[in-house]
Amino acid sequence: MNNVQPLSGSRYSLKKLFWLLLPVALSVPLAVHSSSSNNDGNEDDLETHFTDLRTLVEMPERARQILIEDMLDHLAVLNEINRYLSENKLSSAAEVAETGMGQSLLSKYQDEALRPGHYMPQEMREIGWELHNAATGFAKAARQGNLQETLIAYHRISSACVACHYSYRTR
Repeated sequence: MNNVQPLSGSRYSLKKLFWLLLPVALSVPLAVHSSSSNNDGNEDDLETHFTDLRTLVEMPERARQILIEDMLDHLAVLNEINRYLSENKLSSAAEVAETGMGQSLLSKYQDEALRPGHYMPQEMREIGWELHNAATGFAKAARQGNLQETLIAYHRISSACVACHYSYRTR
């Protein structure tokens, strides 16, 4: 018997649907093409064979380094969440998500010049906010023991990661 309930009701607004479907829509932005038919496999010639269509976001080097460190931290948090989910330890997954990616991190850097978000286009910042909001939503659902809501929130987290990385670059 299928126990999966369809998503219905006002809780699943168009905005949420947008974030759930965004990775599908963004699966095309990177285009790989060949500039000539005689590719000798030389890596030095990669620039002539690959066009990165993501938006370049320029920021001071220190802010870019902080952004990269944060993204690597988020990747480690996702890995830890995966482990806790596989062990059915929802409360541990909740704690890791909130402390490692939740809304509390939005004010992590007191010096505004160091905040990577200060240099991001508005759309990129909104994706970042969605990541933090989704992590907090994940923590809430996981603490309540609601596995379906927890997994939906987890998908929102990973969708934000995909949306940002498929749309933007810093070099």
